[in-house]
Amino acid sequence: MAEIVDIEMALGQHEGETLAGATMLEQIRHLEGSAPNLGRFILREGFGTVGANLTTGYRDWALLTIAILAAIGDAGDQLGVYTDAALLNGATDDEITDVLNLACLYAGAPRAVNAARVLAERLGKLRAERLPHTVERIVGLGDHDTTVWDSGGEGVPMLLIHALSMDLRFWRKVYPILAKSGRVIAYDIRGHGRARGAPPTQSLDHVAGDALALLDILGIDQVDVYGASYGGAIAQHIILNAPTRVRSLALLATGSKAPFDMLSERATHAEAAGMEAQVAESIIRWFLPATIAVDAWEIRYARNCVRRARVEDWAASWRAMARLDVLERVADLDQPVLSLSGKQDLSAHPEDMQRTAEAYRNGEFRSVDPGTHMMPMEQPEPVARELAAFRARVEARTDRR
Repeated sequence: MAEIVDIEMALGQHEGETLAGATMLEQIRHLEGSAPNLGRFILREGFGTVGANLTTGYRDWALLTIAILAAIGDAGDQLGVYTDAALLNGATDDEITDVLNLACLYAGAPRAVNAARVLAERLGKLRAERLPHTVERIVGLGDHDTTVWDSGGEGVPMLLIHALSMDLRFWRKVYPILAKSGRVIAYDIRGHGRARGAPPTQSLDHVAGDALALLDILGIDQVDVYGASYGGAIAQHIILNAPTRVRSLALLATGSKAPFDMLSERATHAEAAGMEAQVAESIIRWFLPATIAVDAWEIRYARNCVRRARVEDWAASWRAMARLDVLERVADLDQPVLSLSGKQDLSAHPEDMQRTAEAYRNGEFRSVDPGTHMMPMEQPEPVARELAAFRARVEARTDRR
């Protein structure tokens, strides 16, 4: 006689284990010990029928469940189970925190606070690993506020300036590695992150002035400036406008002379077609196909940054970037300069990065392979190694003087 297969139970076990690992099945088996019918119902009808036929991915499933548990005031161990499930399936601590922040808006502060307390140790540990010894605060820069990460410590700090349309979270994978070798500061550029909606960017000198104002507020005399793409354009205007305040410069995926017409078109296209029309082109240019295919954190983050940008902020930044032209102005600068290129970068080509290195008296060219336009997010380990090694060379040069 053929064995009867309980398909729903088999599917339920598969879905529960895939979503949350062995922990979920252990929880259900424990429940069956005190309430057998309820345990079997959850496995068969919950995971085996409803859950087995969801088109929602496991990460989103876990995040939605966290939101529901927080909203109904369930501050028990299930929050921990689904938090582990979310992390297992690629969610970041920032995304889980976003869920709690939204729960506060819709379900009220008491329930959100209770949920945050249950998850405090787990999320706190993740944040401490990502932002070691770091204080996050809001800093007023005259006509706008910005968010600042500052790891503290002695010595010449590293100032990180993110790429266009991103915010300081662009550095989340590189930041903890660099923090091992000194003080690291990151902030949101005007028109980005918390500084979205600030009076529009007028020029690269304008946003370079914001960075210098931040250094004044923090009481910092000199920095090593590491800028990516748009951030690298800003970094070059910082060193030109205040050369004594910059000990060294690292330019990631950015040249010294922009293709004016091409970058201006990015602004014009957004004004005509809106931000949704910018998403596909941007993601395809910025990342490797394999990373896009798995919808990794950096893809979700970058896609949302572009999609949620204000056209005014986007257009003003691209027009400022389009006017980058310092190739003939930097030859007399004596500071060490690293030009770090991604071999697969479709925006800042390696030959342009080589030309940038050669424009500086003490410029050096290095390449990351694989390396893309958003390599601090997509290839953070080799990028961090290159930056840390460059900083060590700068320190040694400083000690010899």
